[in-house]
Amino acid sequence: MSENSSQPGRPIWVDLSTTDADKARAFYTELFGWTYEDTGADFGHYNLIKNGTAYIGGLMGKVPGSDAGPDAWTVYLETPDVAATCDKAAAHGGSVPVPPMPIGALGTMGVVTDPGNAATGAWQQGAFEGIQSLMVAGAPCWFELLTPAYDATVDFYRDVFGWDIVPMGDSDDFRYATNGPEETATAGIWQVDSLPEGQPGYWRTYLGTADVEATARRIVELGGSVISDVQDSPYGRFGEFTDDQGARFVAIAAPRG
Repeated sequence: MSENSSQPGRPIWVDLSTTDADKARAFYTELFGWTYEDTGADFGHYNLIKNGTAYIGGLMGKVPGSDAGPDAWTVYLETPDVAATCDKAAAHGGSVPVPPMPIGALGTMGVVTDPGNAATGAWQQGAFEGIQSLMVAGAPCWFELLTPAYDATVDFYRDVFGWDIVPMGDSDDFRYATNGPEETATAGIWQVDSLPEGQPGYWRTYLGTADVEATARRIVELGGSVISDVQDSPYGRFGEFTDDQGARFVAIAAPRG
């Protein structure tokens, strides 16, 4: 994955929407050593996640009784104009469940859904620049969208977020494209036909670790679960898991540190 900030539509932030914020903080602190900064009542006590001294994501408790869906990590893509991005999303087969919303002087956010019904955040920078650390243990290493509607979804991210679509595979067995060529790619789209009936597409955030096997064991000890066992890939050993409240993520051997 590249840290190239000039790539249009790059992932710029991730956050976790969780049923029990206290439990989530405890789980990820035990797993990755994260610490948190509460932004206060004016921002709904949104927590900024720190990996060492670097901001790498956010965490927020769901409003009790709200129809906020399952616990999940949301990936936010950079845009110079959230309002225009939301308009494009609606015009290209998506929807806008969260219209543009200023977050003080920090920036402006929105949430759109794509043709595979995956929810994607959009972030227009203000004073806050987003993720400060990538590709190390405890920080994001890759972002990947799994979708049952590959062709329409690839077109959507090209037309709405300005992605430079580069196919990595286009066979019956493997259809995958990235935003930018491999050396500067910032995220991927993968066709998955095996999602349960009615399940929307979803983003996988890959979180770095120095020891994937030890992390997998610790996840289970902390009440999480295994979706796919640890396995090899050209980009390092990885496995997919849930935390103790059901939010999915991938743990992968960190390329650095």
